[in-house]
Amino acid sequence: MREEIAGKVRASLRDSGLDAVLVFGYDNVQYLTGAYLHYPPSFPDRHMTVLWANGGDPVCVLPHEWESSYLNLAWFKETRTYDEKPGSPISVAEAAANLVKDTIGEKGRIGVDAERVSVSLYEQLEAALDGYELKPCDDWLRELRMVKTPGELRLLEEVAARTDHAIAGQAHHVLVKQAATEMSNTENVRVHALERRLDEVGHHAVAQVTTGANASKFWPGAPMYGIGFDRVPGHREWMRMELTATVNGYWCSGARMLTMGEPTEEQAAAYQALVALREAALKAMKPGARCSDIYEAMRQAASDKGTQLVGKMALGAGLGATCHEAPYISGSDHTELRPGMVVNLNPVVRAPSGELLMGRDTVVVTEDGARVVGWYKDWREPFTANYTY
Repeated sequence: MREEIAGKVRASLRDSGLDAVLVFGYDNVQYLTGAYLHYPPSFPDRHMTVLWANGGDPVCVLPHEWESSYLNLAWFKETRTYDEKPGSPISVAEAAANLVKDTIGEKGRIGVDAERVSVSLYEQLEAALDGYELKPCDDWLRELRMVKTPGELRLLEEVAARTDHAIAGQAHHVLVKQAATEMSNTENVRVHALERRLDEVGHHAVAQVTTGANASKFWPGAPMYGIGFDRVPGHREWMRMELTATVNGYWCSGARMLTMGEPTEEQAAAYQALVALREAALKAMKPGARCSDIYEAMRQAASDKGTQLVGKMALGAGLGATCHEAPYISGSDHTELRPGMVVNLNPVVRAPSGELLMGRDTVVVTEDGARVVGWYKDWREPFTANYTY
């Protein structure tokens, strides 16, 4: 993917009117350099940045302690480091400013992903780059990242397939024997992810299995950071299985439903309402359609089915170097879909018995419409487990 993405960046920079971009958002850094370091998001007060000059190659400025890890993973190996110890003579802003001056001279137009830096850091950059014109480049990055390269598409389809297979692998355990606790089932999801060489370490990564009353919440243990409980699911209850994982820093977020025993008529109807939302989205998703149109089609399908669509949230988001990026399936996002965009559909409906039902699907926009990728089984029906009292 290195040459595909680098070629896009170079071509876009030539047309941007910028002399360079200075990028701080961690996922933007990863996108430009290929270096997936899972820990920077956990240290918001520590900074790494990439300077990519028009006509040149990227250079990463980062803490000294992170350099070796970066060099092991990055496509581009040129770095500048700074020391974060108390009394250090140089900050990330000063190190970045020195690199700018060495690279493009004493003046120029520098794009900064301004939405990803604090006010304090931005003010430090302005002071250190006095005489330069700093311009927000968030929209430039958004456009660059939304349409995937062929290599990105292959990787995202692979991650989706591994994620779905990991969830289905956990479901097979429930299929053939008395169900264990939610905690045990959650661990089964995580283990199946690792067996499929998914990375379950990182800021977004999570596995979760909830059942019955616990499935009525997004995060039953909030505000405690804990996954899984001692609860054993009962006959005819719902089980919701979720997994968010990555391969080489490209993400998938999956969620599937299982019924303990043959679904009741009420459960079957509730699940088919969830299916109807997916089908409505796929029918509406084609090049030129707006994300807000897809949102409205899903909202209308929920109304037609008489189901309770959980509100105040997007019904999908782009996938790539994060599991939530542009474009968004939202009433307020009017982005036109283009071939090569990848969206994680995420409708959430509330069953009559109160559980939150989810079915997250990775969808690729094509020249002719859209296609779901990564299915291990036909998810027009839930997984059904054998169950003995």
